[in-house]
Amino acid sequence: MEHYKIWIEAFSGLGLFLFGMLYLEEQIKSSAGRAFKQLVQNATKTHFKSLLTGIFSTAVFQSSSVVTLMALSLVGAKLMSLDSSIAIILGSNIGTTVTAWIVAVIGFNMDIKLLSYAVIGIGGMGQVLSSDTSKWKNYFGVLVGFGLIFLGLEGMKESFSDSAQNFDMTAYQFSTPYWYALIGLALTAVIQSSSASIAIAQSALYTHVIGFEAAAAFVIGTNIGTTVTALLGSIGSIADKKRVALAHLLFNVSTGVISLLFLYQLITLVDFAFPHADGVIKIAIFHTLFNILGVLIWYPFISFLAALTQKYFHQPQDKVTKFICNVSTEVPQIAIEALKKEIEYLSKKVQEFALLAINVPPPKVLDEHMGIDKILDRYTHSFNVDFEKLYEKIRLLEGEIYRYAAELSAVNNDEEYNNNLNRLIKEVNYLATAAKVIKDMLYDLDYFYNAGTNEEQQFYKNIRYQILKNIQAFNKAIQGDQDSMKEMDEIYKRIADAYKKSTLIIKDIAKNHTIKSDATTMAINAMHSVKSFSKSMYNILKLN
Repeated sequence: MEHYKIWIEAFSGLGLFLFGMLYLEEQIKSSAGRAFKQLVQNATKTHFKSLLTGIFSTAVFQSSSVVTLMALSLVGAKLMSLDSSIAIILGSNIGTTVTAWIVAVIGFNMDIKLLSYAVIGIGGMGQVLSSDTSKWKNYFGVLVGFGLIFLGLEGMKESFSDSAQNFDMTAYQFSTPYWYALIGLALTAVIQSSSASIAIAQSALYTHVIGFEAAAAFVIGTNIGTTVTALLGSIGSIADKKRVALAHLLFNVSTGVISLLFLYQLITLVDFAFPHADGVIKIAIFHTLFNILGVLIWYPFISFLAALTQKYFHQPQDKVTKFICNVSTEVPQIAIEALKKEIEYLSKKVQEFALLAINVPPPKVLDEHMGIDKILDRYTHSFNVDFEKLYEKIRLLEGEIYRYAAELSAVNNDEEYNNNLNRLIKEVNYLATAAKVIKDMLYDLDYFYNAGTNEEQQFYKNIRYQILKNIQAFNKAIQGDQDSMKEMDEIYKRIADAYKKSTLIIKDIAKNHTIKSDATTMAINAMHSVKSFSKSMYNILKLN
């Protein structure tokens, strides 16, 4: 019965440790996502900065899984290059050694049970008293996570200590330490936490259940096993995310194999450099040593590794969305950046739709420096375009954006975050209106394109002029010109003047008895539609 009690305590301690790690990750995602995103965007311009970002972020967050997930998400959102993400992954392998150091220095050199209770108590009380929308709720949650981790560690340590007293190590030890590398790999792959696996090895080493050589090989195995997190995170995602996962696998496996080949030499080096350190501290040193060794080997070949992985996982171009499909809503600050990029993509599609409707080829015409009249005179032929299919794709894209935004809103209570989200939704609403307006004009535009009278042709050219001028002005404004809004105000006024001109042309159409009577109605509808399109695009600028 006592034997079963020991195992129950051991598994309970492990479960508490794993839950603490998971809870800590979730609280960090909620409370530090924005800081991480800003850090990455400002610190990934070079390989060295990216490496330092990976080290620092993993050391702060106490989880390479969190950093790996965010790196994959940033790549998926096109906010970070493949090279930078690989450098961050390399850095995270060094950063994750901090957990082993904390466990070694704090977890086994002092009685942490009372400290764990105090930290959990303060964190739990703080969470209860904090409002759901307050960031302090997440900060107190981080305390609870740390407390649970060390309480679970204490439980594992006590259970191993009890079992070690009557445990015959010679009956269960392997003849070679390399088998422990496989055990470490398998355990980490199953529990999805190299930190937890290393803590188990440190606990077993502390209580003399296994020797130092076995523990060292075990730790190497955990480093290989942790690649499963990245592999799972890349399933069903874009090519670059799969490439990052492959690079992570190649780096960790090669580092692990080299470390195992020189296992005894590395152990000798640690013993020589730190002869008076205890075994648990030496494992933290060993863990740090072979990870730094791996980074030194691979760092000069980051670009080569990126180029190598780019030969694989070519992305099929059949998805409606381009950015949000690659980023989980569980990483809200990165997700909203992906949402912004998706809306920019939608804006381009709506503008292309409008330009094609007036027989102007997108997007190169926006870069041409000719006057609008010359552009309209140059492009007079109708394009063979399936407008129904184009509009259907735009509607599907709008729908996916609305759905993604709704999911983000459901998992975030931050007022500022949701205000930003609501502003983005308004922008989508205006774009949806602009696209619908152009879609409704297609029949009328086709009629005036084929019309033969001077009045109808003049009206058609005036309508084209207004739409093209509006799109050109919108693009100039959206590119960040400081005087863009002022210029857009003037453009909008000129479009209003053109609206008056259209009214005069409509009167000429009505007077001409050779023109069909319903042409006047179509002209009025088209005139109002252009004004509605212009207003929608103008309102988007006012939101920014």
